[in-house]
Amino acid sequence: MHTNNKSIAVIGAGIIGLSVSYYIAKCGYQVTLYDSSEPGSGTSRGHMNVIASYGLPAINQPDIWRNIPSYLFSKKSPVAVQWNYLPKMTSWLLQFLKNCHVQGMEKTASQLSPLLSQALGNYQELLQEIQGQELLTHKGVLYTWIKKSNQPTHHQVRIREQFGIEQQKLSREQIFELEPELSRELQGAWYFPKAHHTINPDKILKKIFQSFLHRQGEFIQKKINSISFQDSKPFLDNRVFDQVVICSGAFSKLLADQLEKISIPLEAERGYHVEYPGMQSLVSRPVSLADSGMYVTPLDYALRGGGTVELGGLHTKLTQARIDYIHSDAKRLLPKLQDYQNPWLGYRPTLPDCLPVIGPSSQHPQIYYAFGHNHLGWTLGPTTGKLIAAMINQKQTPIQELSIRRFQ
Repeated sequence: MHTNNKSIAVIGAGIIGLSVSYYIAKCGYQVTLYDSSEPGSGTSRGHMNVIASYGLPAINQPDIWRNIPSYLFSKKSPVAVQWNYLPKMTSWLLQFLKNCHVQGMEKTASQLSPLLSQALGNYQELLQEIQGQELLTHKGVLYTWIKKSNQPTHHQVRIREQFGIEQQKLSREQIFELEPELSRELQGAWYFPKAHHTINPDKILKKIFQSFLHRQGEFIQKKINSISFQDSKPFLDNRVFDQVVICSGAFSKLLADQLEKISIPLEAERGYHVEYPGMQSLVSRPVSLADSGMYVTPLDYALRGGGTVELGGLHTKLTQARIDYIHSDAKRLLPKLQDYQNPWLGYRPTLPDCLPVIGPSSQHPQIYYAFGHNHLGWTLGPTTGKLIAAMINQKQTPIQELSIRRFQ
């Protein structure tokens, strides 16, 4: 039974939208979830599965400036730019670069830190509620390098220390004690001993969705292109709702621009992965190769290799050079790897300050936003869901620094 007559529409059924829907339904509201695709079938299933509570600083670091030439001109770079898309993203790029300095990096880190500190506890609690505890494992994360110039910078180490993130520098011998199959080319590693990872994102997304349905949630597979208002209430899909939450990841811009009457600087970082079925026993934890920004993560059915960034918009064509780049660096890290399968592309929603938007619209108090989580969508899904539910319940005041008003 619904304990509250308030009806709420949630637009977007990735990890953020599913978490938001689950927590709002848990509060007793009538929730209708919309997505143009099946729940959990988009970007939320394709990441590297790490609960990155150590994920500071964000990508807006001062070192970006010296790497710009390689990002633009090298095919062997962790960041690639599609030249034909460059004119469309110049404004976003300039705003992003304005945040790539020590003060910008520290400001982003100070806002992300309280969210990240709650991430693991919120995941554990959610997985317990949906009976998916076995899908989370605690093995830590290794961050390795072959070239000494790719080891973490002074800024990265200092910011993690500042926000209480446990990190340990490992010798070569310690690396191979933990992961004997890794390449003997490796020169060093940082280890994040408290990091956890999930072993099957599809199962988790499905369990959250099923638990939402059990709480009398409704799912409608439909693309929502506009929201109008009747007597100040949101109107969409020929229905009136009391409130609407927009959490469509990189696709949130269409509705947010309409509602805010400005252009929200939301860009998509195209991310890729490949999978190596049956090879998950080569490593026991996620391992990153800092030289390339590539990770390998053992899942319950395959080893997944992925990461890197491509700036090229929301079109659906894979860039083979990015797939080849991931595969070749995965083999550098794990020489025993065979051919890959299941090449995949997704879209990380990124705002220029690398912070998400979580909170109400500046124009319509009945509209809430939860998008723009950059590389931390999987990590912050349950935390965002709880935050939005608490705001709707009026038990949490909106967080000013995460407001959409910052782009006005």
